[in-house]
Amino acid sequence: MEVVLNKDVKKLGFRGEVVEVKPGYFRNFLFPNGMADVATVSRKRVADSRKSKMAMRTEQVLENAREVLDKLKGLEVVLKEKVSDKGTLYAAVTEAEVIKAVSAVAKVDLDKSMIQMDHFKDLGDHDVVVTLGKGMEVTIKVVVEAA
Repeated sequence: MEVVLNKDVKKLGFRGEVVEVKPGYFRNFLFPNGMADVATVSRKRVADSRKSKMAMRTEQVLENAREVLDKLKGLEVVLKEKVSDKGTLYAAVTEAEVIKAVSAVAKVDLDKSMIQMDHFKDLGDHDVVVTLGKGMEVTIKVVVEAA
């Protein structure tokens, strides 16, 4: 059955798109959560008129993402953490700490979902991948030093 999405749905489509789904998926998940409506002729017309607006908005988002990538390219962030006598950190460095440090250094607000990293508990240099979309990745260096 054809439906018009009211919200972005992961692995299905973006707001305003007309997509084909199984009736049970629509009836039990999409419709009760307000994520989609049945694709009538009038709703399809409205969805088509929104596509041009969405294309302009998407282009602006891509342009902003490129600017952010340029700011992050080659960025090195230094974190000072408490360490034990053995040289290991008392607490692991998490995405939240990296986001806070990047915000302070580069004036860029990132989301936790944009950062791909393992939590690390040792001193030294660590590479963290920041993903802003399809094909838009940059690696930043996080240096952990003893406080």
